[in-house]
Amino acid sequence: MRVALVLNGAAGALLGRTPEAITAPLDRILAEAGAEGRVTMAEGPALCRALDAAMASDAEAILVGGGDGTIIAAAERLLVESRAGRPARPLGILPLGTANLLAHDLGIPLTPEAALPALLAGTTLRIDVGLVNDRIFLNSSLPGIAARMVLQRERLRRAPGPLKWLRLARAFFRGFDRGPRLHVVLQADGRPVRLVTRTLAISNNPLAEGFAAIHRRAALDGGLLGVYTARIRRRWDLWRLVARIVAGTWQHDPATEALAARRINVISRRARLWVANDGENHLLATPLRYRILPRALTVLVPRTEPDKPV
Repeated sequence: MRVALVLNGAAGALLGRTPEAITAPLDRILAEAGAEGRVTMAEGPALCRALDAAMASDAEAILVGGGDGTIIAAAERLLVESRAGRPARPLGILPLGTANLLAHDLGIPLTPEAALPALLAGTTLRIDVGLVNDRIFLNSSLPGIAARMVLQRERLRRAPGPLKWLRLARAFFRGFDRGPRLHVVLQADGRPVRLVTRTLAISNNPLAEGFAAIHRRAALDGGLLGVYTARIRRRWDLWRLVARIVAGTWQHDPATEALAARRINVISRRARLWVANDGENHLLATPLRYRILPRALTVLVPRTEPDKPV
């Protein structure tokens, strides 16, 4: 197999490692698997050029290592290629970000040295892509305070592990407790619902339930958007919701409302709203128009036993 493998050198999982220490093991894995191609590591504008070069190559698969923003950048390029009528090339994900949500859903190992051989020996899967206005998302789109959380996360990327998570948790609670409310009308498949909330989440396919399953999805090709909001009126509501998130019963909390739809419009008095798509902030014109592109993206996944779907 001919592959193009591009790594974001600024990805959180690579901080503190030398380029040689990162690329040498991956080059060795490619050689041992009989795959043609070498590892390219870049960041900033050079990363965009490296992705463009990968797309222009004769690679049969595009492998990308990075966080959600890097994965989205590669997926956008592959979707453009597919819309142009060219054969769909699969995207392989080496998870190097903070949460690695899509990698979890696809069953991809969470270190590049384990993920690469699993993908090279894997198979393909076609998954849905979420779209809001002209921006895609593979996991979730979050109008409201989530955009502030993204800015806080970027400020803390190089902080020591425990300190970073403590500060993010504090920012999360402050956002729910003091953050501005979002006044919107939500149209779900044409049905209007008026909302006043600090948080609104739209997921690419509905979220699963169960312990520690806050971001897991039961299916990636169901053709539906999941819509979630929390009406936090008192501080106790927030603490109870957090406890139920840990227990995996958050969708049954009285402060939480959930629905599924194929198309969602978010109507606001504001001309534009900040939206965090897979951890990347965008200032988008309202109304926000959400829909699903069914099975639009082909991805590489590890092989599983026949009775154990990915």
